[in-house]
Amino acid sequence: MDLKKVGQQYERQELKRETLKDSPIEQLEEWMQLAITAKIPYANAANLATVDANGYPKSRIILIKEIKDSSLVFFTNYNSAKAQDIERNNKVSLNIYWKELDRQVRVTGKAHKVPTEESREYFYSRPRESQISAIASNQSHIVDKSELYDKVQELELLYKDKPVEFPNFWGGFSIDVESIEFWQGRPNRLHDRFLYSKSGQNWSIDRLAP
Repeated sequence: MDLKKVGQQYERQELKRETLKDSPIEQLEEWMQLAITAKIPYANAANLATVDANGYPKSRIILIKEIKDSSLVFFTNYNSAKAQDIERNNKVSLNIYWKELDRQVRVTGKAHKVPTEESREYFYSRPRESQISAIASNQSHIVDKSELYDKVQELELLYKDKPVEFPNFWGGFSIDVESIEFWQGRPNRLHDRFLYSKSGQNWSIDRLAP
């Protein structure tokens, strides 16, 4: 399949240095809110990249559940492949892409587990069915589908008349941001790219060639 002629012209508004927030977190919140307001499906979805024990990069889509201070938060099973990758090497990257806006955001940082109470609070905010599924699934491990569904039914009976027990193998990761690049598609591939880099408590902003 030859895809060399597949492409499109970007016609979005110019991204200017003077319109950027001093804080990349505030800038990300502004772009995220616009994506949500525009009703873009899964506006908080991002591609999370880690490196496995053999040095291979691995990526998958996760949902960002919170943007705060200088960090982004997502939740997962701590026995999952991505969590095990982070345990060995907590340097990660995220890529957020909103095709409807011709925008993407690239994030690099270090991931750390959030406090248990924070994970517990979010766990109990989820639908009961999602709570049970989180316990039933040994994420990223080989499974027989019938066994998985049997486990779900078993847990539904176990917790029929009582709250679902919070699993100690499930929780959040907070990615402490070290750099963020904001990319705006522009005509003739002359895209606008601005990189925020952290130095101590301060951020520098540089324009990158497209």
